[in-house]
Amino acid sequence: MRKSIVLMAAAALLTGCGGSATTSSSTSSPSPSASTSGAAPSAEQTAWAGGVCTATATVKKNVEGLASAVTSGGSDVSAALSAQMATVKASATALTTAVTAVPAGSESDPEAAAVKASASKFKASLSTLESSVTSLEGTSGMSKVTALASVGSAAADALSKLGATAAAIKTAAVDGKSTLGQAFATAPSCSSLR
Repeated sequence: MRKSIVLMAAAALLTGCGGSATTSSSTSSPSPSASTSGAAPSAEQTAWAGGVCTATATVKKNVEGLASAVTSGGSDVSAALSAQMATVKASATALTTAVTAVPAGSESDPEAAAVKASASKFKASLSTLESSVTSLEGTSGMSKVTALASVGSAAADALSKLGATAAAIKTAAVDGKSTLGQAFATAPSCSSLR
């Protein structure tokens, strides 16, 4: 009889321990604050994220402008594309500058690396775009049509690569574990990319 009382007491204790473990695990389920393990972003980090988003949106608008200049044609399409390419290059330089100016102490943040890598791929695609715009100069007839198609294709590729940068920003914004991810989530200028 004594043995059965000891077994029942042990079972009750184990059940009690299991119940409290269940209770503590249910209270430790992810809450909005528990899902973020990174520190809240500083004003400098949020400003950096906002600058990257603004630069990304500007480049996107400029490359889209170049792509639409291809389809608008006209007798002076080569000059229009050359002028637009200069605008694209200036905004791409601004994006590169913004992306590489990661606030001190945030260089090892995984989201910074992802955004930098995608922006580098975009920048590499610009050399092809610029070459295709340059090759358009002095062409006429079918050569001009072919050169315009090449510019359109290179512009589409550049927009695709830039889309990867926007996707990296969107991914970062939903990653509550990264301080820079939280910065992308809170920067107002990033709302159009999220």
